[in-house]
Amino acid sequence: MLPIISLPARIIKLLEANIAPGEIAAGICLGMFMGFVPLNGPITILLVLLFLFMKINRLSAMLSLPLFKLFYVLGVSYLADWIGRLLLIRADFLDHFWKVITGLPVLAYLELNHTLVIGGLAVSTVLSIPLYLLSVKGIISAREKYAGKIHNLPFIKWIKKVPILSKLMSIVFRVKGGI
Repeated sequence: MLPIISLPARIIKLLEANIAPGEIAAGICLGMFMGFVPLNGPITILLVLLFLFMKINRLSAMLSLPLFKLFYVLGVSYLADWIGRLLLIRADFLDHFWKVITGLPVLAYLELNHTLVIGGLAVSTVLSIPLYLLSVKGIISAREKYAGKIHNLPFIKWIKKVPILSKLMSIVFRVKGGI
């Protein structure tokens, strides 16, 4: 597909598709989990498997990942490291729990004994519920506000006038007769 049409088509498809707001919000939350942990370890494999096998909107996860990774670089990594140190080193009552978790055969390979991994997972877990609820509410309001206005955009009207582009968009949206 033409690159100039690809991104607007995906955004229009995301707004107008029959995708549940919960699936889009779950994709945003998974993007946050991927953004707030270091992606150079075995935990990445687990997150990619969740990305592939969970019923989420993958486009929203891919679009939100760079945003959350930017937040991570700008300072969330320090917060994650501090929380990871608190959970792994300073919380003595969790010592037995961490010995059991890091001693399990599969979980031992996920590097859960690193402060950035545990801190990133903890921050993501705490923020995931409010982010999910805000995302669902935002998606519903965006659909109500902008869904009807999209068809009146000059770009969309131009696409409708050009037969080959209209046909291409009908293939993208899987709708008969164009958009």
